[in-house]
Amino acid sequence: MKKTAIALAVCTAGFSPFLYAQDTASTEVITVIGEPLTLTNNAPVSASTNTEADYGDQLAALPGVTISRNGPVTGLIQYRGLYGDRVGVTIDGVDIAVAGPNAMDSPLSHVLPEPGLQAVLYRGIVPVSAGVETLGGKLDIRADAQHLFAQANGLQFNASAGAFSPGDAQQYQANAFYGTDNGFFSGAFTHQQRDEREAASNDAGSNITIPNSQYQRNGGKLRAGYSWGKHSLDVSYQTLNTNNSGTAALAMDITSIDAAWYRLGYQYQADDERMLKVSVFGNSNQHAMDNFSQRAVSMASTARQNDADSVAQGIEASYITPALNGELEVGFSHLHSRNSSVITNPNNSAFYINNFSDITRDTYSGFTEWHRKTDTADYLLGLRYTQIDMDADAIDSNMVMMNDAVATLASNFNTAERSETYNMLDAAATIQIPVSETVTVFTGISQKNRAPNYYERYTWLPLGITGGMADGFNYIGNLELDNETARQIEFGVTYSKNDWTVSPRLYYQDIEDYITGTPSSNAAAVMFSTMMGSDTPFQWTNTDAVIKGLDVTINGKLSDNLLLTSTASLSHGNRDDIDDGLFRIAPEQLTTRIEWQSELMQSPLMLSVTSHLVGAQNHTSALQNESSTSGYGLIHLGARWQLTQAFSVSVQLQNALDKYYTAHTAGVNRVSDADIAVGDKLPGTGREWQISASYRF
Repeated sequence: MKKTAIALAVCTAGFSPFLYAQDTASTEVITVIGEPLTLTNNAPVSASTNTEADYGDQLAALPGVTISRNGPVTGLIQYRGLYGDRVGVTIDGVDIAVAGPNAMDSPLSHVLPEPGLQAVLYRGIVPVSAGVETLGGKLDIRADAQHLFAQANGLQFNASAGAFSPGDAQQYQANAFYGTDNGFFSGAFTHQQRDEREAASNDAGSNITIPNSQYQRNGGKLRAGYSWGKHSLDVSYQTLNTNNSGTAALAMDITSIDAAWYRLGYQYQADDERMLKVSVFGNSNQHAMDNFSQRAVSMASTARQNDADSVAQGIEASYITPALNGELEVGFSHLHSRNSSVITNPNNSAFYINNFSDITRDTYSGFTEWHRKTDTADYLLGLRYTQIDMDADAIDSNMVMMNDAVATLASNFNTAERSETYNMLDAAATIQIPVSETVTVFTGISQKNRAPNYYERYTWLPLGITGGMADGFNYIGNLELDNETARQIEFGVTYSKNDWTVSPRLYYQDIEDYITGTPSSNAAAVMFSTMMGSDTPFQWTNTDAVIKGLDVTINGKLSDNLLLTSTASLSHGNRDDIDDGLFRIAPEQLTTRIEWQSELMQSPLMLSVTSHLVGAQNHTSALQNESSTSGYGLIHLGARWQLTQAFSVSVQLQNALDKYYTAHTAGVNRVSDADIAVGDKLPGTGREWQISASYRF
């Protein structure tokens, strides 16, 4: 009752005109729309043009977005220098509680394409209504229910098959949709598999196999909707099963991920200005990983298997109504998640580490948001209060009886106060002012928060658990962590004239109590890590950081049938407590795509060429032994031929010049006996071709 009362108090406070609030109506929302809809920003989330299994290659075309990749199905979205849990990612409105403590089953890996799929990126300052803990941005990947309700009656079917080489990759996708006057039913299925990929030839002229770059997974989704009068219901269920898939940048590979999620949505449209939305959702993930089935181990005693699982259930509701000559939205949400993990050795039945034991995280949050648009300005104001309760059960290990350091660490953890409550207040305010017919000025300010996640607080034994950061150090948790608080300012201009739009944005973000690793002074942790042959372990610690930069989008027509889109991004991240760069921050990059629309044999033909230029990254983390990387440039070619209204063929040639390169956001190799030495950066893929065919009716 106390939590609910506080949240409702925040919502009620929204009726004051002096509150900070924000609404998506005045926030730049970049939407990437997949087949069969029209493409926006030339970066479709489409099963017929993807080159990565998790579609991260298509999202990387968005301004400020980079993919930090630890494996072919383990991509972490980095936005303006922040990644991992700092970037909010939802799939059809569902908050995915990943099971793997190293984000092998990252939210991006749960995407399964279906008709009407959209990736919605909130550029810059995120409205408070978009979600909780959006300190590093928000990406919502969804197929909007209202779009599905609006489809024509009858059966629609879409299927595609694709092949990639080298690597003997195959991908199959099928979607079926049946619409009626009052509802719809749809189903989607996907299968993906690939052998190991190859980098471009090295200086010696020989091919380089990228270790553990294979993957295999299958997924299916069912969805149905029904509307009557002012009411509508929308229900979804998805399952995605990943089998043997490599993660060369991590200490283990994926042996299986069995993931399922569901969602029930209800909407009441009272009139054109008043609407109520309620959503109930949940997901469950069982995740097994090991270091011996897909890579060699030096001794049987070093074999490890980690069985992790996560469960989440949530509910959220919002109501929109006119207020103060504008539109007011109030909402409330609750999310409960639980994580557990046990490490074993299949060659020694007595060995076990009870790694995480029934860790719970309950998030209660309420927000209010107000929007008003006039001829002279567009205002966005918002406020959100969030309370997060965390706790964990006691842990254990067979090593407690034989290792004093482990016994000390276990005892200290089990006798400590493990429960904690975080209270956080988010605020956001933006304004857009049209200063002329062609120029609009944007400015905004926000305060956003993020509480520690479960591994940052509850890793009791020094292990290589970093949420996918993969810097090679062992880490131990910290029960004394405070929540992060980021204060951001942003300024931008949008110029539009004669089919051209140019939109630069400058931003500055100061993050108080930024959570990162520092060398641990815990004697027992240092002793254990040293005994295991590792360096001094790191401990998650509150520090301070600053991230600043800019991104620019350019869209226009070179001629009636020649289109250009370009995005440029630059982020600079630094710790404030010491003179050191933030780890694994993407360097400056410029992506330019030219698309030519023509005809071949009286059928529409689209040809494209994409230039991807990446600068060197010399601003690195010396504390984490991060190495610099050189800049590089890539050329990608593509074609799409719509032979008939129902049948089309797509062809792509990635890295057409077969350039050898290493992305700074890539991990380092941890697989021995490979073409790439342990500790060296994993290179990007060399020249690859893809061909796919799609049929729909």
